[in-house]
Amino acid sequence: MPKPFNPRELLARIRAVLRRAGAASQAVDRNARMLTFLDWRIDCRLRELHDPEGTRIDLTGAEFALLQVLCERAERVLSREQLLDLTQGRSAGSLERSFDVLISRLRRKIERDPHDPAIIKTVRSGGYLFTPTVVAA
Repeated sequence: MPKPFNPRELLARIRAVLRRAGAASQAVDRNARMLTFLDWRIDCRLRELHDPEGTRIDLTGAEFALLQVLCERAERVLSREQLLDLTQGRSAGSLERSFDVLISRLRRKIERDPHDPAIIKTVRSGGYLFTPTVVAA
């Protein structure tokens, strides 16, 4: 970081590094070729998502990155700031709403009822929770 720097920014960066380091030890194997949840399959090498019937679901690069991060950290609440940091390597601004839109688009593709989500739940004042158990292969 160039000097002079704001101590709050330094603290935020230190916390982000510690969060990433701690998350890595609890995450699903990142080298796994295939992740599965609720009969959905994610091919990490080909960057493809297949629904329970085997149909390929088209995802943008940002949607795939978000889904992969959520799967790797399933059953844990992740804040918007953590998601932005883990997928794009940057901190969220105070008005950053891109993840809310991205979550909404992803829900439309994988949820039975996007208005009453069961897979990606919103945790008030916390962030988002990917509820299914994920199996790495």
